[in-house]
Amino acid sequence: MMIRFIFLSLFMIAGTTMASNEIGAPEGVSAEDWEAYLKHKKDWEAMLQQRFESELKANPPLPPWEKFPEYEPSNIFWRMGTGEEYLIDYFGVYLKYASKDDIQAYKLKYPAPKIWENLYNEN
Repeated sequence: MMIRFIFLSLFMIAGTTMASNEIGAPEGVSAEDWEAYLKHKKDWEAMLQQRFESELKANPPLPPWEKFPEYEPSNIFWRMGTGEEYLIDYFGVYLKYASKDDIQAYKLKYPAPKIWENLYNEN
């Protein structure tokens, strides 16, 4: 359930930010800082897409329950540090950029245990 909350929160923030891009800097943020943020965001997204193309497309990451079997989805491990990085920058990137056919094959190869089944439902 916590993984679901994390992903939903990130998508909500991204959606809010995207809408804010169109109307300008949020109140209290200078135009210069806002432009720097938008550039950083664009560069970061390009880096993640490059990671998918050069690394993850040919070698998909293990699902989190196999990579770190000692941690249940509700563990704080997934909300900070190594676990959070893995979920967002590897597993999440793969699910974001992989084709529907590749994701279906991935789900068949790595069926989610009951405790993790919501993770696939989110993506």
